[in-house]
Amino acid sequence: MRHSKSRQDPPAPMQGQRIVFRIPNYKSKTALPHGSTEEPAERAYHSRRSHRKSRGGCANCKQRRVKCDETKPHCQRCQKQNLDCDYTPQPVRSKPREDMVARVFTTCPDLMSRESLSSSMSLAIVAEKLIEVLQISSAASGLGLNSRPGSQSTGRLLEALQHFHLTTVASYSSQKRPSSMDSMRIKMTQLAFETPFLMHAIIGIATTHLCSVVPDNSQYRITEAHHWCQAIHHYSNEVSTGITKENMDKLYSTCILLTTNSTPRASFVFSKDPTTLNWLFLQSGLRYLLERTMPWMSESIWWATFMDSRTPDIDFEDKRPGRVGLDPDFADLCGIDETSTVDNNPYLWPLRMLTWLLVLEMAPKSSQTYNMWMGRLEPEYYDRLLAKDPPALVILAWWLALICHVDEWWMENRARSECTAICMLLEDSLDPLVLKLLEFPAQSCGYLLRHVQERTALELPDDVLLGL
Repeated sequence: MRHSKSRQDPPAPMQGQRIVFRIPNYKSKTALPHGSTEEPAERAYHSRRSHRKSRGGCANCKQRRVKCDETKPHCQRCQKQNLDCDYTPQPVRSKPREDMVARVFTTCPDLMSRESLSSSMSLAIVAEKLIEVLQISSAASGLGLNSRPGSQSTGRLLEALQHFHLTTVASYSSQKRPSSMDSMRIKMTQLAFETPFLMHAIIGIATTHLCSVVPDNSQYRITEAHHWCQAIHHYSNEVSTGITKENMDKLYSTCILLTTNSTPRASFVFSKDPTTLNWLFLQSGLRYLLERTMPWMSESIWWATFMDSRTPDIDFEDKRPGRVGLDPDFADLCGIDETSTVDNNPYLWPLRMLTWLLVLEMAPKSSQTYNMWMGRLEPEYYDRLLAKDPPALVILAWWLALICHVDEWWMENRARSECTAICMLLEDSLDPLVLKLLEFPAQSCGYLLRHVQERTALELPDDVLLGL
């Protein structure tokens, strides 16, 4: 028996590739003469001719999925079949991919699990949408993003997004307020898929958290630096174009995440570069936004969180003149007398806010209230900090000391390093008030002041000193 020549079918296209329509052009076996020994001809394939896809057809042709010649007021198909030809625009259906992205974060939060991959294509859809969002910002800044679904860089992005969703959100707020966690885990993430600078901020805070967990991973550091840079750049551009009801939640969400960008680098205390204090400047951004969105704030996804964060026992708007209610040593150091007001003394309001914080328990549950202090600082006080003014530095050192006691991963290292730097700078001061008021910050950050060390040595018994 004569065996026909084996013919291999063309490989099926991989998922995600474009399919080239090919039309077979060959003679069937039945068309060969009877008894012919001629081999059947190989199938010849011809690429389908490209054509323009139009969305301007009439409603009848669209419903029947046939080509419309778009003749108005009646297309030829409708004329032949005596149908009413309607060109009224049809309502646009929601994009299934964006709906899928939203469902992923409500029904299947563990993006990288084996179960997620085997049960659906949700991971691929999220990856594709994630790349699409980040490519928008890359194109706007002139940078290229060569990631594609399945690539190593896309895997890192998905890892960061999952880490944010499952771990970072829970670790961000020490009080674990349900309203705050829900806004960050679900609503903020969904909003990020249409807001490039917010997505950069989410990847930024997630990789910052990963850096704190795995400090030796250099790839996390590179990813962290890139996405924080992109987030700040595009966020600043958005603010400069105007703050509206439509972009309010996008700006709120990004600003809240930017407050975590406090990774220790060069301390502003020993630097002449004013940008080294940006970690503190950024905190005032939320106050700026709140003042300009007051009429619409109740419609924000963050409204419940803002209401939950209120502390009735703390009056951050305490702007009373004079020394009443202030620590006498602090008041003397800052030159505050009965004629002092928040307008003529830049230390008065920061010191009054700090005084309210000192009555709280130094525990993680006070963290969110502590953080509200830095968001209310005025430019005049920032100027004194940049000038390395001792009273301004001592006030900041006390606030940093409080942060050292609440154990926030995103702020603890910055608080300890800056508090230590202030103690090192001021420990040689000739002002006894400065030295006295430095003792609590130094103890909190673990720095032994020179005068405390000398005083301790004098207080030790002689036999102990001889033993040393």
